[in-house]
Amino acid sequence: MNKIKDKYAIFLDIDGTLMGSSSAALDENLAVIQKVRALGHKVLISTGRSTAYLPSNIDIEKYFDGVVSGAGARVVIDGKEVFCKTMTRENIKAFCEYSIENGIIGVLEGIDNMFFMGIVEEGMGKWIHIDSKNISEYLTKALPIEKFTILGIAPEELNEILTDCVILQHDGYAEILQKDCSKSSGMKIAAAELGVDSEHCIAMGDSLNDFDMIENAGIGVAMGNAVPEIKEIADMITKDVDNAGVAVALKEIFSLKD
Repeated sequence: MNKIKDKYAIFLDIDGTLMGSSSAALDENLAVIQKVRALGHKVLISTGRSTAYLPSNIDIEKYFDGVVSGAGARVVIDGKEVFCKTMTRENIKAFCEYSIENGIIGVLEGIDNMFFMGIVEEGMGKWIHIDSKNISEYLTKALPIEKFTILGIAPEELNEILTDCVILQHDGYAEILQKDCSKSSGMKIAAAELGVDSEHCIAMGDSLNDFDMIENAGIGVAMGNAVPEIKEIADMITKDVDNAGVAVALKEIFSLKD
């Protein structure tokens, strides 16, 4: 595929980057993103959220050229799936059984649905509850799961129980990702599909699962609210999420006027 000469591919994290508590900041971000796309650049979501957990308040197809979801487990460009690697049946079974037996709030983040074990928490909405009574029913089905999440601290035992996975512990929750999937690998796959080299990739984020993406992009941008590890490796630091840091950075990088 021919490279897009002097054009960039921009990869944006969602939570804490594109979207925070300010709807006005989100609106400003989306407006500036459209200006960037109008110049011929490609703008993609790059999120730890799975496909089924993408925010309903953002029209992804309208505002973006693609999505890297599940921290690199799935890549969709212009509505076409170009890469997908889901959790193995063995790991799904082990994670579900361990969560139920140990009373952990564990989440299966899927392409089509969200599943959880443990007590019901606010915001779970239409998520499907798996317990000791119905687990066999769900484990006999093909479940396309992009990643696991644990509310709270992930037990160290899971490192031995799950194969080829890596655990990222955040403040209040942990992500369990496939070892060979990351936001960086997803960025590389998407960039290759778009014909953009790594030097023409821009990545913005705030948390540890953004680290490798920001480190490997031509321009890595840390949000003002980013964890210190992200700020240390970033090429630039923008405003925080509720002050439209994405819009501020894009205006600076592409010399956009208000």
